[in-house]
Amino acid sequence: MDLISQSLANFSRRISYSSLHPNVILEVNRRILDTLGCLVAGYDSHASSVARKFSLQYLDSNGATVIGTNHKVISEYATLANGGAIRYLDFNDTYLSLEPLHPSDVIAPLLALSEQYDISIEKLTTSIAISYEIGVLFCDAASLKKNGWDHVNYITLATVVGASHLLDLTEQETVNAIALAIVPHAAMRQTRNGEISEWKGIAAANAAKNAVFAVKLAKSGMSGPFEALQGSMGMNALLLNSKLSIEEVADMINRTDSPNAITRTYIKNWAVEYMTQSAIEATLKIREHVSSLNDIEKIEIETFQLAYDVLAKDTQKWNPKTRETADHSLPYIVVVALEDGKIDLNTFSDERLKNEQTLERIKNIVTVRVTEEMESGYPAGNPNKITIQFKNGSVVSEMVSKPLGHSSNPMKNEQIIEKFNRITQEKLTETQQKRVVDLVFNLQGQSSLQEVFNALLLEQEVTL
Repeated sequence: MDLISQSLANFSRRISYSSLHPNVILEVNRRILDTLGCLVAGYDSHASSVARKFSLQYLDSNGATVIGTNHKVISEYATLANGGAIRYLDFNDTYLSLEPLHPSDVIAPLLALSEQYDISIEKLTTSIAISYEIGVLFCDAASLKKNGWDHVNYITLATVVGASHLLDLTEQETVNAIALAIVPHAAMRQTRNGEISEWKGIAAANAAKNAVFAVKLAKSGMSGPFEALQGSMGMNALLLNSKLSIEEVADMINRTDSPNAITRTYIKNWAVEYMTQSAIEATLKIREHVSSLNDIEKIEIETFQLAYDVLAKDTQKWNPKTRETADHSLPYIVVVALEDGKIDLNTFSDERLKNEQTLERIKNIVTVRVTEEMESGYPAGNPNKITIQFKNGSVVSEMVSKPLGHSSNPMKNEQIIEKFNRITQEKLTETQQKRVVDLVFNLQGQSSLQEVFNALLLEQEVTL
């Protein structure tokens, strides 16, 4: 018997809306608003447009909305289109532990299934809380990336468990769905290695799509491979190097009666890889002490090992040529924040990436190193320390560990609304923005998602 799969299946069945604390329900609504804002902001990106064009080949009047349009497709492809737009700008929420994760990648598939099967908002809310719980639990339990596998494998697993609750799968059907999702669909870490392509922004949506397919297949009666998680050729052995403690993880799942992990995850203030958020805050603080960038002799960035491995180790991070590489480049982001006094969507335009002065500064005056002080501050915080040495010998430093949006420094509702309005202002009218905010913050009073999707209409007709 696969002990963890059985525990996950039982968890999916026994958690109910009445199990949720009011703070968790509110946090689900806050994350849905933030996630929909990210979708609108990423809607016109090339990769998002490709995923949407592809998905619109699979029209289904009884399916799920491709958000931004008035078209419906089968739920797998609504997941791909919507999830791709949500994730593309690297603006949706984050969790950092042994494995990093963007847990709101589970929201697109659960919205799609909820719409297609006309599931209540209460059950949708519960399924999102369940999926967050499982994603966070596994990130705390074992690392995928250390063994060359991508974190989106945990999105697949988390989505399956939440979706199984949503569609009322039996325990055995849920065990089958887990196996049908994770055995055929192991995602490699190469997605985020070296020069990064558009696929980085679509990988999680694809992982969630695979989960939706597996849940629907299991509900139709298909059995999956036995011992998918703990078999000798299963996920723990091959993807996790047997680092997952089977009994400990199963016990944690069995002891969780009121999922609340969503409250321990982080909302982003800037559209960049999360581990740069504190570096941006520190840089913007330090910029107040810089009268001229020409006075700077050296910029030193102190960080922790995971941040270095993801954001500075590869040579491509020191000369980024794509948006996907630049928003994962600690040197680039710090220098641009210092030069421009801000980080926004234009930070990663083709023209900005080619700025010779920026690239020269990265090459000649920036260093990044891992220090014991920063390492000891992770994962409780996300510490980065920026030190500028001036040509006259003076030195100024700033260190930030828990940036705005961290679970220990959470955004207020007003700040989340401000972010939503800021990142959607070019696509939504003020009337649309207010309508979406009102609907989402009162989501449990709605009978369906349709009014939310109507308020997010961006184009009446799209090329099919």
